[in-house]
Amino acid sequence: MRFSGSASALTAAAFLAAAPALAQQGPAWKVQGSVDAMAGQYFFNGGAGSVNGYFNGDLQLLRSLGTDSGFYLDAAGNYTGFKQVNELAGGGTLFQQSMDYSLGAKWIKRFEGGYSLMPRVGAHSQLFLETKDESWGKGLYDFWRYEAGLTLERKTRLGMSVPWTYQFTLDFYYTHYPRFRSLASQYGTEQAAPNPGAKVLDTFSTQLGARSEFELPGFVSLWGFYSLDLISFTDQLVVNSQDKFMGSHRSDAYQTVSVGASKRLNDLEMLGGVRPVLSLGVTAADLFSNQNHFDADPARLKYIGAYYDYWETRFDPGVTLTFLKTMTTARVGYEAALRFYTGRLAQNADGSYRSYKLNQTFHNVFIEATQPVWRDLALKGRGTWSAASANTDYQQTYTYNYHVYNYYAGLEWKF
Repeated sequence: MRFSGSASALTAAAFLAAAPALAQQGPAWKVQGSVDAMAGQYFFNGGAGSVNGYFNGDLQLLRSLGTDSGFYLDAAGNYTGFKQVNELAGGGTLFQQSMDYSLGAKWIKRFEGGYSLMPRVGAHSQLFLETKDESWGKGLYDFWRYEAGLTLERKTRLGMSVPWTYQFTLDFYYTHYPRFRSLASQYGTEQAAPNPGAKVLDTFSTQLGARSEFELPGFVSLWGFYSLDLISFTDQLVVNSQDKFMGSHRSDAYQTVSVGASKRLNDLEMLGGVRPVLSLGVTAADLFSNQNHFDADPARLKYIGAYYDYWETRFDPGVTLTFLKTMTTARVGYEAALRFYTGRLAQNADGSYRSYKLNQTFHNVFIEATQPVWRDLALKGRGTWSAASANTDYQQTYTYNYHVYNYYAGLEWKF
């Protein structure tokens, strides 16, 4: 495993070493977190990969500043050694491995009436390997994201028996791709022509969000969420039907609305007692962009307006079973998504365009089991199967059709 001897080991050591040291700083501090360290294998489009690793760790440090305020620090790290398709620049891109880190700080101030105000700041870095001979930190799609936001929350009740929590959030993000501009000519004439803008993927985003949660009698939870992201590309100019750049920059608007519910059923009198919890989430989302696309290949010379626009629906039911005698937890989940592009056309394998718009379906199934073995240490195993299919055969720019499954097992520690 080419990554196991370097950054993943250092990250794991940092998480494990920090917890006891911080816990000794006094009763005002509280430390909590978890570490997953696992190994497994993936199979992508019928080809088997070598055994590789998965690591995920998070650490939270909380300090009370009184009865009505507190301070919260968090750090997280993740390494995935399995081949995967991620969407970063308008479509799916295949990566061999990925790694990300994040740091954040939040202050919480409580007021009368159940209100809380929570300003926060943070930074997030994500690294990708597209090929096996790449070095970490040299990826074309590596990025840094700097974040700041404010959340207003209220905890109250509907009537006497229904706890109700709602939030309003305002967040700002600046995302920087330090190396993408050096290879911009590989991603369309509109980026390679004179004065296309250098940092064509760098963005400044403003996100507005609202969330509401209800705890109903009978162990029923309901929630709803809405967000609107206004995304400004700081250096990417809009291309027109003449393959010329306009004076305006690209801007996108992405909005999503989600609703969900969970229900804890009565315990089953079998195998020492089994507690089932059912869940269901439904999401609708859309993206509108003022950016177009001009295919400058001499064999095609095609202009496509609203190239990035789409709408999408997602459906994700799941079930969690807790075996009360052994405290074994098993989770099974499924997600289905359907995306319709409103401007992008489907293409044949040679790149020629079809007369209809591109659409894509996505399916994902996972099963996960956790078995406590000693104190806060548990054995954990997970298997996933994912498949995407689209009505297009051309995949030199983006990956639309693939299937992948993997399995991995290891240890989980919560502290």
